[in-house]
Amino acid sequence: MAENKRTKAAGESLLFLGVVVAILVVANVFVAKFNFGRLDMTETGRFSLAQGSQRLAGNLEDRMEIVAYFSENLPPPFNSTEREVRDLLDEYAAVSRGNIQITFINPDDEEKQEAADRDGVRRVAHQKVENDAVSVVEGYRGLVIKHLGETKVIPVIQDTAGLEYTITMAIKEMVGEKSRVGVLTGHEGPTLEKGVSILRRALPTYELVEVSADAEIDSELAALLVVGLETELSETELQRINQYVMAGGSLGIFGGGAKLSLEGGEPGVETIDTKINTLLAPWGVSLGSDLVADWQCDRLPMNGGPMGMRIAVPYPPIPIVTFDEAQREHNALFKINQIRTAFSSSIDLTSAPEGVNVTVLGRTTDNSWRITREGNIPLRPRPPQEWQSLQTSDSGPFPVIAAIEGTLPNAFNAASSGEGAAEINAPNQSVAPVRVLVFGTSSIMRDEFLPQVPAGAEEQVVPLLAPALNAIDWLAAESDLIEIRAKNVEDPALEVPSAVTVATEAAIAASEQGDETGVNDAIEQRKDALEAWEGKKRSYRWLNTLGIPVLFGIFGIIRWRMRLARKGTVKL
Repeated sequence: MAENKRTKAAGESLLFLGVVVAILVVANVFVAKFNFGRLDMTETGRFSLAQGSQRLAGNLEDRMEIVAYFSENLPPPFNSTEREVRDLLDEYAAVSRGNIQITFINPDDEEKQEAADRDGVRRVAHQKVENDAVSVVEGYRGLVIKHLGETKVIPVIQDTAGLEYTITMAIKEMVGEKSRVGVLTGHEGPTLEKGVSILRRALPTYELVEVSADAEIDSELAALLVVGLETELSETELQRINQYVMAGGSLGIFGGGAKLSLEGGEPGVETIDTKINTLLAPWGVSLGSDLVADWQCDRLPMNGGPMGMRIAVPYPPIPIVTFDEAQREHNALFKINQIRTAFSSSIDLTSAPEGVNVTVLGRTTDNSWRITREGNIPLRPRPPQEWQSLQTSDSGPFPVIAAIEGTLPNAFNAASSGEGAAEINAPNQSVAPVRVLVFGTSSIMRDEFLPQVPAGAEEQVVPLLAPALNAIDWLAAESDLIEIRAKNVEDPALEVPSAVTVATEAAIAASEQGDETGVNDAIEQRKDALEAWEGKKRSYRWLNTLGIPVLFGIFGIIRWRMRLARKGTVKL
């Protein structure tokens, strides 16, 4: 009797298991066939289509064709690229209401290879390691987008990181009208050809135009950028900018409190006043004529370290500004963890007008200070003690990024005696709510602070340009690409343990004093600290690798023991 019951229970368990497996298989096939999407648990939604991409594809009114050329049997890691690209393109097709047609072609014959070549997809060589031998395999992995006689090609897909951004940017460029953004010229600032050329090439959906404030500024511009000016603005120029904002225009101020110079072959900074505060102060902020330094900063190599080594030392003039959760939700900084604000000035908050919202988007740490001395401030990398001699009595945190939103008052409501002022008319307040963004630094936009990349490869620096690109999108009220861009922003670098930093600084100090024993001791301490850090990182890696499976195993054992205990109490 008992044996029959056990056999029946076992049979029921096997039947139940078979039904569950069958349901899972059918559900998996059904979802794969009809493309209902994927569950994406990543913070930035890296493995799902962003809302901007969905909205753009869903609003297409004409047929668009995407042809992907992928050769079979590509060696790792490219053998999985086709599947990932197919999944991504299927999502575009699914939300396009039938307007995006996807075709995958394996160029395995001469006719198909000629078609790929005509479309601009390049054949590339791949190294393949097999049976202890290295061979070269040629193949295709690229795609072309065709829409109303226009084509955009991605000749070679290196990997799928950033591919959604590239595809959506291409679609947006093909179907949308370019918004015009003005860049103020003169005053020794950058130009479109030299200074912000990388930024210009990274914005194919915008038309950047140079603008002079000597004449009336076109109110149809989506935004006006004032980048890295190094001389004073005249009152007439300030009134022209004010007139543009009063007409409902968005304004971005990037730097203007410090001038980078290379006099004598050594880099230095000179604090300046461009008079931009004539506009900003009535709107709730003021840009300082200073240089902000912070011990949470980048590190640069310094010559003459211990035993003649070239060693990285803290470089406070390049603060690393970390953003909190609320700041990272603002579109200008969406999902960005931190940025380097090289040679930034501070921002002071003044009394904001009624109905105007001033939001501080970025601050330095408590261990920051302002350098306000006149003349050239040498910027060569140096031991920490020398930077300490430049510290003033005030300490941080200091705002370095601020956003202003609302109906702004005319900054020139009071009568002005400036030449030509009477001819510049503007209403007493902006005709509509406007946006003004103030960065204490222009480095986020300048070619000098970005890696040089070949024309057409600007997607390589999108993570570094994300603050600048997001800022322009926010000012121009174009949000489609902001969320997608966030998927490609690099995670913040691991902070070097204080023990390593202290030992490094001790080695430098001992070297300067000629204490060879002290240098050797400090180097040994640094070596021990680095080994301890590596050990800690290994522990975390093993914990991530084995911890979760072990926890599941323990959970299973506990459940098994509980079931045995319950069975022991059952009376037949």
